[in-house]
Amino acid sequence: MAEPQGPGSGLPPTRERVTVVVVAIALFVVVGAFGWRVFSSLGDPVVSDHAPPPVAASPVSLWLSAERVPPGPVELVALLVNDGTADVTFGVYAKVDRWNGDAWVAAGQLVMCMDHWHCTAQILPPGGSVEVPAIGLSPQPGVPGPVERFTTDGLQPGWYRISQVANEGITAAAVLEIADDAPAPAPLVPVDRPAISVSPALLSPTGGKAMLYPLIPAGTGAQSRRDVEEAIRGLSETARIERWDGSSWSAVQNVDLEKTGNDDLVRSTKLPALPPGIYRLLREGPEMPHAGSFWVSSPTEDSDSG
Repeated sequence: MAEPQGPGSGLPPTRERVTVVVVAIALFVVVGAFGWRVFSSLGDPVVSDHAPPPVAASPVSLWLSAERVPPGPVELVALLVNDGTADVTFGVYAKVDRWNGDAWVAAGQLVMCMDHWHCTAQILPPGGSVEVPAIGLSPQPGVPGPVERFTTDGLQPGWYRISQVANEGITAAAVLEIADDAPAPAPLVPVDRPAISVSPALLSPTGGKAMLYPLIPAGTGAQSRRDVEEAIRGLSETARIERWDGSSWSAVQNVDLEKTGNDDLVRSTKLPALPPGIYRLLREGPEMPHAGSFWVSSPTEDSDSG
């Protein structure tokens, strides 16, 4: 199976069928001692100004919500994108390599967090054993995979390669630069507050259909469907599209939401054509609005467009 993946609870099976073909096994694969504590300083500072080469061509790429960010804890989203017709299965384990000016050297490892696990993955020291949930992610052609969330906490300025390897040996990778003069990306939805999972989270500028799934953190103990129903009761049946302008969110327009099948928890909408950038959908509620992030990007553009 794919190399090491983070624990969590799932949403209704419908969600997983829309975003990816998921093979989930309740049993966790225990590779050794596991911890979420970030390594205090992941890799020596990179002093070379020589940028690394592009990642090798692959039928599956790894898209990042930002490819250049400032130092410090920055939360990012990664998505597996099937650019061809490859039939592959990935896990949520990822390697982190640092560019030393001449070659890539091991700098850390990640057990990515799915958005409905309500966590943000921390980069762990390289070489250690980790525990990985036995879950398979099979991104389909034309449909970006589900949200995988992680933080850059502990990374020193320089270039890093984030890579995931499929069971079939195919590597999906992306290069991330940590730079003092890089702008901070748009904030992601908090993991400890009610939010929305927008699927797919990456769309083309032509727009398209999107599914909205509730992200409701569990309190104590198990979470029931009724708990989720109560948490979303009274939410508006329209959503406001907002765009990140580099410092704040600006309203774009409202879209109508529709129920999907017999599942009262899920909504769908038709997103209009939008210029590349960072967006969110906002549903007003009796206690607080629920927001969900999504991105619009052309195939030839990087993920930092705002």
